[in-house]
Amino acid sequence: MTYVLHQFPYSHFNEKARWALDFKKLDHERVNYLPGPHMLKIKKLSAQSKTPVLAGDGRTVAGSAQIIDWLEEVAPSPALYPEAPNLRAEALAW
Repeated sequence: MTYVLHQFPYSHFNEKARWALDFKKLDHERVNYLPGPHMLKIKKLSAQSKTPVLAGDGRTVAGSAQIIDWLEEVAPSPALYPEAPNLRAEALAW
């Protein structure tokens, strides 16, 4: 499966999604957008206008935190979140 990450090349939220995909060694393509002109295409893709947006496996997910949650479901290993509930909660609070 190859995922498609719709992103701004220079954004810490988009970088977070790229790091997660790279850490999990998931094949993906990156489609870059300019802020502003991106809105129509991203809205058509995800019914909202923010990046990053990850598409794959018949699904589209917007937002870096939601993308990471999805990647943890579809590719649990290596894990991005600690296994212990208290440590996981602490990591998510960051």
